[in-house]
Amino acid sequence: NPLHEIKESTDNLVAAARKRLELWDIPDRQIDKIERTGETVKNLTLDSPISGFVMERNAYPKQHVTSETVLYTVADLSTVWVIADVFEYEASNVRLDQPASLTLASSPGRVFHGRVSYILPQVDPTTRTLKVRLQFDNPGFALKPDMYGDVELQTGGARKLVVPETAVLNSGDRQEIGRAHV
Repeated sequence: NPLHEIKESTDNLVAAARKRLELWDIPDRQIDKIERTGETVKNLTLDSPISGFVMERNAYPKQHVTSETVLYTVADLSTVWVIADVFEYEASNVRLDQPASLTLASSPGRVFHGRVSYILPQVDPTTRTLKVRLQFDNPGFALKPDMYGDVELQTGGARKLVVPETAVLNSGDRQEIGRAHV
């Protein structure tokens, strides 16, 4: 029966078109509206799979879009990564999950607390520094991409008393720190 074949072919085309829209993450409400009204739609709204801030926009009117086209870059800035340069001679003191604090010249007196989340495997040959990635919570989105700040890593090292060499008294049997009497 030719009519039955035409209807079946049409149903297959409709199902394939619906599946294609679903694969493009078009919301069901928009697909249902197209199906219900039967109107041709020239514009569709694409929702971001995450909430956050638009960091980069590559979408423009009348632009040809393919599946490889990156339209927007969206970032969740509630937690941020900070890349710190650690001098080569201090690299042996850095450990994963080590506590860190961050201060910014733009926010005097405010301290952000975070942890070491990754240590890159090689020293930069130009700067002789090791790149260390730290992770910080970002309340109120105060930390913005590409800011500069000062990082302090808590090494947990033992406290040491440091005195000038001239303050050490050598009695022959032992060495003592000289005491001044006032």
